[in-house]
Formats: sequence, structure tokens, C-alpha cells
Amino acid sequence: MVRKSEFEERLALYRRKHQVQGKRAAYLNEARKFRRWVMGIIIVVFVAPSLIIFVLMLRETGIRTALNVVVFNGKDWTEVSIYLIVFLVYWLLRYVLKRNEKALQMLVEQMSDSDFDLLLKVKDSVSLDSKYSPPFVLCNHRLYLFSSFGIREIDPAKITDINCNWGWGSNRKSVFVRIKLLKKTIGIVMLEKAFPYFEKVVEKYTKLKI
Repeated sequence: MVRKSEFEERLALYRRKHQVQGKRAAYLNEARKFRRWVMGIIIVVFVAPSLIIFVLMLRETGIRTALNVVVFNGKDWTEVSIYLIVFLVYWLLRYVLKRNEKALQMLVEQMSDSDFDLLLKVKDSVSLDSKYSPPFVLCNHRLYLFSSFGIREIDPAKITDINCNWGWGSNRKSVFVRIKLLKKTIGIVMLEKAFPYFEKVVEKYTKLKI
């Protein structure tokens, strides 16, 4: 079992205290629409066809016969495994998107105007699929690092070193950043276009020149 970070534990207890207005409300509304749009595409392209095929197979053979076939026929078990993997990927992606949306709601409520301006600049610098899944968020002098595996909260003033591997990912347009702190190292992947904003944050709170 993966242990939640301290921030994720606070996030689990978070309840919206007040309604944000203006650009902040518009940003959060767009983030919500983006999540629904992504999940809608996944349902139409992957989940729905798999579910239809699986239901038709059950109707044609019956539940008991289908279970016997799955248990004793390796080929059919492989097919069922594919369906299960599709649903698992769907559930995990849905969880990550909802978690990130809730985290953005919490942070946008609390951040300063300058922090929110930075969030908008990062959004405008990246492609559509990354606009509402930021690699990092600055909020009240704390840096939040987003990944599929969790959200880490760090003090940017405690960063001791940064190492970058450019040309990361299948499209070679991302950078893998190793962030060294006093007692640990954290890795994060972000698009190269978002890195200059991360660089400015690090240089603002430390004496490092990346």
C-alpha cells in the first residue's frame, strides 16, 4: 500500500469553504470540464466497447459457462484480463484526475494573486492535455509537485540542487528534473515549455543558477 503524503492526508479532509470568483472560478470550471472531457473520451473509445463485448459474451454463453471457459481456457482468460486491465486503467486515471482537480480547488482558494498568475502562465505555455494537470504549483511559499503517483509538498528554499535530463518522454519534449533536498531527492517530469517557470521559482527561493 502506498503511503499518502502529508499534503494528500490534508487534501482527503478538505471541504470547500467558500466560492472563488472571477478568473479563479473560470479556471476551476475549465479544469472540471477538462476532466469530464478526458473521461468521456476514454469511456467512448475504450471502456464502452470493452463492456459491450464482455456483456455480449456473458449473454451468449451464460455466466456459469463463461466462468468455466475463463478458468479452463487460457485464451479466454487472456481476453478477460484485457477487459480488467482496461477498467483498472480507467479507474486509476479517474482517481488521478479527480485528485488533481480537488488539489487545484484547495490551492487556488488559498494562493496569492501572484501565485495564481504563475499558474495561468504555466497553463498557457503547455499543450491541451497538460493545461489542467500542472507539474507544479506554487502556493504561499510552498511548492507542490504533481505526478501520477502522488502530490508532494516541499519548501522551495530547502532545494540544494537541480539536475535535468532533457529530451525525456516519447515525444522528446519533456524534461526529467531531479530535485535535491537536504534529506531526499524527488523526481518530476514536465514539458520543456513549463520548465522556465519552475526555474524562476527555484532561483527566487534559492541561490541556485540552473
